[in-house]
Amino acid sequence: MDSRQSSREIMPFHSFRHAAPHVSFVMLMLFFSMYGRVLLSPLLVYLQQDLGVGPARATRLFLTISLAYSPVMLLSGFLGGRLVHRQTIALSSAVIGLGLIVIALAPTLVWMHVGAALAGAGAGLYPPAGVAAVTGIVRDEIRGKALALHEVGPNLAFVVAPIIVSVATLGVHWRWIPGVSGVAALVAAGLFDRLSIAGGFRGAPPHLRNVTAILRKGEFWAILVFFSLAAAATMGVFSIMPTYLVTTRGYPVALVNGVISASRISGLVVVFLSGILLDWIGVRRLMITVIGLTGLLTIAVGLLSGTPLLIAVLFQPLIIVAFFPAAVSAMADLGPPEVRNVAVSLMIPGVNIFAAGLFPALMGYLTEIGAVGAGFVGLGMVMLLSLVLTRLLDG
Repeated sequence: MDSRQSSREIMPFHSFRHAAPHVSFVMLMLFFSMYGRVLLSPLLVYLQQDLGVGPARATRLFLTISLAYSPVMLLSGFLGGRLVHRQTIALSSAVIGLGLIVIALAPTLVWMHVGAALAGAGAGLYPPAGVAAVTGIVRDEIRGKALALHEVGPNLAFVVAPIIVSVATLGVHWRWIPGVSGVAALVAAGLFDRLSIAGGFRGAPPHLRNVTAILRKGEFWAILVFFSLAAAATMGVFSIMPTYLVTTRGYPVALVNGVISASRISGLVVVFLSGILLDWIGVRRLMITVIGLTGLLTIAVGLLSGTPLLIAVLFQPLIIVAFFPAAVSAMADLGPPEVRNVAVSLMIPGVNIFAAGLFPALMGYLTEIGAVGAGFVGLGMVMLLSLVLTRLLDG
């Protein structure tokens, strides 16, 4: 352990006020982790026009991101035993930045897939290290609030991505957007590694003993199902929603991006409230409420039209954001602090392949055959049926 690392070792914060600046720095890195993956969604219309491809081929980029993301996360546990979590988080942002730059310069769809793979691989490094870093610098009594602040990162990415695309494409070619974003991610990586005090410790590698102990828990499998469905209702739906509303429903691009951004901006408030609700009503009750309401709203997106459809589009992502602080807190309870990175690395890869890869690819196919509404209805119905698994959760 070098002197720079040891000089930044801290005891967990008792006060959220004192922890907030440090959690916010980690949250910024989570923002880039999610932003690098969702930026392609509002750019998809422009990308299709530029390269002359249809929705089915274009949405396969999300599958490439997922296929790169998941194995890297599985292997990240071994990296976590060699690097401190802070260094892994910084490396994550740097690889994402490189991937976005490749996308900006890509002359063909093949090179787009190369950039998407880099962005996915970089993002795959983040979750085990990020969750361990945040939960490691706060006491359990303020963990709900810290995780709520941490989860502002991905929700902010959902807000910022369509706004940046809507504004920037008025004056510059769409390729400037991933290019400049990639440079920003590289700068953030350097600053975080140099300045952050969070994540100054190593994680446990995924030994068979740790893996077996986690996989034997019924809570693990219940959280895996809920996380997969919630992620599909968030990132999977977000990835196809602009194309669905513009191509299938005929709404103007500016209106679509405005409604989607408004829902994500409101979600920033909800994610803070979810931290309070988590400490108040517990994981199980919060998950039942959020999964149930989101299932109903997702069905509505597939069935409604006109103004009611836009209202459903506005509220569907607004509700589901409350799920993630509860889910991350539940994952953290699957084991002691030194194996939390292992629990995350076991769960998220499968979640990501389904929610951010297979589901968008399926929805792209359904869009081309004119049956995309059935995809939303099917997802919502499965979410409602999954509520029977909440009996496996504590609290």
